[in-house]
Amino acid sequence: MAEIRLKQYLATLRVALDEEVLLQHSPSSAMIIGNELASQVHEYVKQQQMGYYPPLSYFSDDQTQTALDPDLIDAAESVSWLVCRLVRNECQTQLRQVFSSVKFQAVQTIAYTMPAVRFGGNNALYNLALHYTPLSVKLDLELSVISKHLPADGVELFISNTLHRLLKDSFESVEVSAVLAVKAA
Repeated sequence: MAEIRLKQYLATLRVALDEEVLLQHSPSSAMIIGNELASQVHEYVKQQQMGYYPPLSYFSDDQTQTALDPDLIDAAESVSWLVCRLVRNECQTQLRQVFSSVKFQAVQTIAYTMPAVRFGGNNALYNLALHYTPLSVKLDLELSVISKHLPADGVELFISNTLHRLLKDSFESVEVSAVLAVKAA
């Protein structure tokens, strides 16, 4: 008789919401916000001679709070919150088809992470605008799978492919960067 097993996995992925989906829920354009943020951050970095571009979270500090337009920061936070909510809801809906439980460990727009853009690099302002456009979200998920016949090898690849297959029609892009089995205690 086959034994039913519950296995848990941690998955890290990055998805990008189509701006058309966002515009159905908000009048704010994420691309306009990203372009304006990039321009203001670029000017700040140039004035301060920093040599690198900081994440948006850097500008929530009391000393740097006035470096960017406060209405622009509010708009970015508002759109980021909405995008995270839309992504979370869509992931929950799509992934519950296959996984017995889906828990969100972290949900964050990429704009609040350190940009991989070098000051003075080729297309720096364009790439910075892409980074600060609050449409891309990084997700850390805990997924549970109930199965009678779970193979010992290749489950992580199967889960990665399943995540991509289930989410590819809902988002502009889907990148699964890691899937790891959680060891039973």
